[in-house]
Amino acid sequence: MRKLNVSLLSHDEVDRAYPLVQAIQPAATIDAWRRFAKGRLEGTAARDMGILSVRNEQDYIVGIGAYILAQDLLHGPILFADHFCALDIMDKSGVARALLRGMERLAEQKGCSAIHTTLAQAAIIENSDWMSNVLHERGHCVRGLQMCKLIPAASRTNA
Repeated sequence: MRKLNVSLLSHDEVDRAYPLVQAIQPAATIDAWRRFAKGRLEGTAARDMGILSVRNEQDYIVGIGAYILAQDLLHGPILFADHFCALDIMDKSGVARALLRGMERLAEQKGCSAIHTTLAQAAIIENSDWMSNVLHERGHCVRGLQMCKLIPAASRTNA
């Protein structure tokens, strides 16, 4: 049985996690990732947002998932997980399960009644259905569809 370690990503590990970000968001630059990670990691003082990472036995980062605590109209307090990636040659499903268990523990500790997870389009299309299958296996179900419309003026200032 593999030994996978799930913990909060630290500021010092942001660049090490970038290859995983590129796997799910190929257009994301290192600077955009650093800005995003800084915003999520600065919330760790109150622990209302952050990034979980999964490390393998060699201490390589093989999974990441960003999260933020929010209020949902139907579910009340939730953990919203996004930028979710598991990338491992040997067992990516095992990495995804470990990351999901970490998210579940965090949600329980924070008194959340649900976890809402958004997968990047690249994760859905390029990786077939394996990620969706792992999510379903852990009790997740499809409750809607998230769509995006870019606002040109705002997109230019955030790039």
